Amino acid sequence: MPAEPQIEPGHRACDLVLTAIVGAIAAMMAASMLAEYAANPGALWQGLYHDRNGHFNYGLDFALALRDFDIFEFLKNLLRSQVWPPVHGLVLASVLTFGGIDMWLAIVPSLLGWVATIMLTYAIAAGLFAERATGVIAGALAITFAMASPGFRLITADVMLEGLGAALTALCLFSYLRARASSGEQRWSGVLAISLTALFFEKSNYWVLTAVPLAIAAVSENVGGCLTWYHARFSPTDIRAALLRAVRDPYLIVATALILLVIAIAAHGPAVVQVFGQRVSLYPPENLTTLAYGLVFIRAALAWRAHRAAIDATLRPAGRYLFYWHVVPIAASFLLPKRLSVFLWYVGPTHFHETAIYNPFHALVAQWHAFAEGFHVAPWAAALVTALAVVATVRLPRLAPGARAVAILAALSALAVVLHPQQQWRFQTTWLFAVWILAGAGGAMILSSLTARLPLPARIGIAAAVFAAIVWGESRYRWTDMAYTVAIHPYAGPSDLELARVYLPHLTETHSVGVIALPESVFYSWTIHEHCRCRTVVKMPKLPDSETHDVYRRLITDWLADFQAERLISIDRQNLRPTPYLGQAYDSSTAALEAIENNPAFEKIATEPVPAIGITVAIWQRRP
Repeated sequence: MPAEPQIEPGHRACDLVLTAIVGAIAAMMAASMLAEYAANPGALWQGLYHDRNGHFNYGLDFALALRDFDIFEFLKNLLRSQVWPPVHGLVLASVLTFGGIDMWLAIVPSLLGWVATIMLTYAIAAGLFAERATGVIAGALAITFAMASPGFRLITADVMLEGLGAALTALCLFSYLRARASSGEQRWSGVLAISLTALFFEKSNYWVLTAVPLAIAAVSENVGGCLTWYHARFSPTDIRAALLRAVRDPYLIVATALILLVIAIAAHGPAVVQVFGQRVSLYPPENLTTLAYGLVFIRAALAWRAHRAAIDATLRPAGRYLFYWHVVPIAASFLLPKRLSVFLWYVGPTHFHETAIYNPFHALVAQWHAFAEGFHVAPWAAALVTALAVVATVRLPRLAPGARAVAILAALSALAVVLHPQQQWRFQTTWLFAVWILAGAGGAMILSSLTARLPLPARIGIAAAVFAAIVWGESRYRWTDMAYTVAIHPYAGPSDLELARVYLPHLTETHSVGVIALPESVFYSWTIHEHCRCRTVVKMPKLPDSETHDVYRRLITDWLADFQAERLISIDRQNLRPTPYLGQAYDSSTAALEAIENNPAFEKIATEPVPAIGITVAIWQRRP
C-alpha cells in the first residue's frame, strides 16, 4: 500500500489563487440569486407558519436593538434562543445593521454560506491529493456537482439556517484536515474549536452530525496512540478511587437524586402538587434538569480548579484549544434555563410530530428520492455521484492524511437523517458537500488512472471533455417540483406580503398593535417592524387547542382587557385551512371576532379583503 502523501493543501500561492477564482464565480452566482429575490421578494414569502418567518424576525429584533443601543433588549433576545441558537440571527442582524432594515437583505447570510461552502468544497477536494493537477480535477468535479444542485441552491437562497450550517460544517472539516496534515501546527486546532462552537450555536443537530464523525475519525486514525495515552494516565486503581469519591460527593449525590426525580416526572406525565396551598406543576421538568446539571457543572469546575495544571498537561496544546474554546462555552450555555432540556429533546429520538409514523425503510426510500431528484438535477447524476464517492472511499489510503474524516462525515450523517424520527429532507443540506468531495476525488482518481501514460495536453483535453459532458448533461434538465419540496421553498402561488400590504398602511405612527390571528404567527410582527423600522409593540394571544367556542371568546375578552393596544388587526380566515397540527379550528377565529365586536373599547375603521389568500382583514381602533 502506498504511503500517505504528506502535503499541506492550500498553503501554496497557486492553490489560493484557484480557490479565490472559485469564490469569485460562486459570488457572482450568489449575486444573481440575490438580484432575483430582490426583484420579487413576495415569491419567497409564502406560508404564514414557515420557519423563515421566525428566523427573519429573530435577526430583525437583534438589528433593531443594536440600532437603538438597547443592550437590555439585545441580551433578552440572546437569552431566548433555545431551539434556534443565535449565530444566524446575529449574522443577519449585522447585515441589517450595516445594510439597512429591509427584507431584501434577508437571504444574504444564507448566500454567504453558499459561497463559503463552494470555496471550502473545492479547497478540501483539491487538498486530498499530493499531485496538484489531480487535486484541481477533484475540486472542479466536486463544485460542479455542488453548484448544479437545485435543492442546495434553493435552500441557501432562503432565510434558513442550512446555508451557514453547511459553511460552518465545511470549515470544521477543512480545519480538521489542515490540523491533521500540518504535523503539529496548533493554530488549526484553534480554528477547529471555534468553528465547532459556532456550528453548535448555529444549529445543534448539525453540530452533532459534525462533531461525532470528526471524533471517530481522529480516534480511528491513531487507535494505538489513543490507547497508550489512556493507559499512561488512567490506571484501574485511579479509576476505582475516582468512582469511590464520586459516590460520596454531596454535589453528585444531590444531582443523581434530581435526575431520578426528572425521570420519574417525565414518565408520569403532567401533574400538579399542592405546596403551601399553591398549585405547582413540575412538568415538564426542564428547570429541574438544569438544576441537576448545574450541580455537576460546579463539581467539575471545582475539580478543574484543583487539578488545572495536570489537566492542561494531559490535554496538550491541541486538546486545550478544544477544551477551552469549544467544550467550556457549550457547557456554560447549558446553565441557562431550559437550554439543556431543549437540546436533548431536539437532537434526541423524541423530536417528531405526534402524528408522524416512522418507518426506517420508508425513511430510506424518501431520503433517496430527495437526494436523487431534489439535491441533484436527475437520478443519473445522483447515481454517478454515489458511484464516484464509493470509488474514493475504497481508495482512501491513497489520499491525504485525515481523508477518512470526509467519508465518515458523509456516511454517519446519511445514516442519522434516515434513522432519526424527525424526517426532514433539508437536513441533508449541511453534509452533502462531503459526498460531492468524495465524488470529485473518485472521478479524479479514475481520470488520473486512465490517462497516466498520456502527455499533459491530452490529459487536460480529456478532463475538459468530461467536465463539458457533465455540465451539458446537467444543463438539459429543468428543476423538478421535488427540488422545491426538499428545500421547503415556494414554487408558485399568492404571496403573504399581499396580506401585509393591506394592514400596514393603517398602522402609521401606531405604538402598540394587537393581532388576533389564530394560530399566531411572527409574520405579523416582522412585517410591522420592518415597515416602520421601529419596535412597535406587537402582541398576539396564545390560546390552547381544542377548547369550546365560549371558552375562546372569554379568553380573547380577557386578553383585550389586559393589553391596551392602540389598534387591532383581526384576521377572518374562513377560507384559509392551516396545517392540522398548527392549532385551533375556524371556530376559535369566529369566537375571537365576536369578542372584539362586543368590546365597547374598540371600533372598526376598515375591512380589507385579500381574496388571493382567502382572508379578510379588519382594522380596529381604540375609542378615546
